[in-house]
Amino acid sequence: MKKQTLKLFTISLIGFVIIISVLLYFFSERFTRSWLPIDNGFGETVTLSPDDKSIVFPFYQSGDGALYKANVDGSNVNQLTYPRQEESHVHPRYSSKGDKILFLSQEKGENTLTRSLYIMNSDGSELTRLSKENELITDAIFSQDDQSIYYLAAKDYQEGNEMEEGPTNIDLYSISITGDKKERLTHDESLKKRSLSLTGDGGKLGYVEWSKEEEKGLHSSYIVMDTKTMEKDYVNPDFNTNIIYSGKLSPTGDLIAFSAASENPREKSQFIYEMYTMSTSGKEVQPLTSFRTLITEPVFFRDKERVLFIQDQSWLRGKPNYKLWAVDIDGEKIQSITVQMPQFSGTIL
Repeated sequence: MKKQTLKLFTISLIGFVIIISVLLYFFSERFTRSWLPIDNGFGETVTLSPDDKSIVFPFYQSGDGALYKANVDGSNVNQLTYPRQEESHVHPRYSSKGDKILFLSQEKGENTLTRSLYIMNSDGSELTRLSKENELITDAIFSQDDQSIYYLAAKDYQEGNEMEEGPTNIDLYSISITGDKKERLTHDESLKKRSLSLTGDGGKLGYVEWSKEEEKGLHSSYIVMDTKTMEKDYVNPDFNTNIIYSGKLSPTGDLIAFSAASENPREKSQFIYEMYTMSTSGKEVQPLTSFRTLITEPVFFRDKERVLFIQDQSWLRGKPNYKLWAVDIDGEKIQSITVQMPQFSGTIL
């Protein structure tokens, strides 16, 4: 009798575990929101020094992100910034000479979100705020001569679905590194702009621009802008996608690395974002990844035909879990980069 009772209990327990596992998979795959805040771990952006030797990236602890510097192979990690509680330092960018770093300080209130522009030396010293209070800056990059900064600023913050939620009515501005000579460069107040990049000679500025139209719905294009004339070319890849999530111009300006949407083979109502390269005419599209997740942000090396990128390993399955990789621009020699955080025993990214 005791053996029969124990057997029934064991079978019931196994069945309960199986049911719970199936339910967790079902809900995480189909009903969990994609855009959730990062609690702990690597952030969604990274910057590479001009000599290709070091990276700077945000790392989160209990929801707040600080900036860290490491060798490009993930070794020798050092903390650069020390944000206050409820503050995160995001979107770092090296200057052309590598002696300065800019970043955005993000503060989320009950019904507000602000992002302020800061600049500092590459060792974290001489921290200076450039933007005014209550601005919502979404991205920034140094000019080629390091004397000014291009940045994107939003007028509003929009609630909505996963792709539309966030800062909106965004335009491109420039400001000197001393905080004066501010100039508005675009006046279209597009739904979204993101992923600023600049060619090595400073002649071309690239970014992704999002729009929403009655016929096309939500869609995006890659913009290549002449920094002297402000004329824009719209580049769309020569394959079936309406959404370019992010993209970067190569230092020579003849190639674009970008993340674009395609249908998830496992669930047609969902989208995955792989990384590709294309020419500035939108031709010669080449896939670089096949993770079936989200690639957030590519970064070109200066002296190698190689790209850094970040993958969200938990895409469509819960809160972000970012991982750093590198790959040649022909898709060969893909490499996972392990970053050892010294203050967290056993924590490896």
